Amino acid sequence: MSFNQELKKLEEYNNEVQKFFIDLIVNDKRFNTINDILHWYNLSFMGVVSERLTPGDYNFLNDNFPKTMRTLQNGCKPGYLPKWVKVNKCQKRKKECNKHDFYYWISWYRKASDKLFLKGMNKVCKGFWEKFKNYRFYWAVRAFGGTAFSDEEKTLDDFFRIKLNEK
Repeated sequence: MSFNQELKKLEEYNNEVQKFFIDLIVNDKRFNTINDILHWYNLSFMGVVSERLTPGDYNFLNDNFPKTMRTLQNGCKPGYLPKWVKVNKCQKRKKECNKHDFYYWISWYRKASDKLFLKGMNKVCKGFWEKFKNYRFYWAVRAFGGTAFSDEEKTLDDFFRIKLNEK
């Protein structure tokens, strides 16, 4: 695929992704193609070697594509609850909840995702009462989170095709 064809293919993706790759291509002389950039980040693209996303991809995607990640995350509150209902007051826990939303979206193993969620919460929200709340979140997710779990493994290409929720 030629460089121009790769740029043309980017037009199908959301604006945040386009801007990220075009800025890298234009501003960094190390990269001649989009695949050069993705190889540098150890990612794959456009079905060339479209590998399953894993929990380890969270930080890179969250740092570079925050708008797209916000589309996938709800910060510890199921979408069916009204906005005025507050379920979490520990801001550090919110990041762990958002990671967990990503794990569910990529269809990472459900039980492993939930255990990573609990481990992350216990790492950032310490103290007896906070750990008590962490376990309540964990068991609520174990009991009721199955409906939010995706059955389809996701790739980077799936991530780039997400339609942004303009909030």
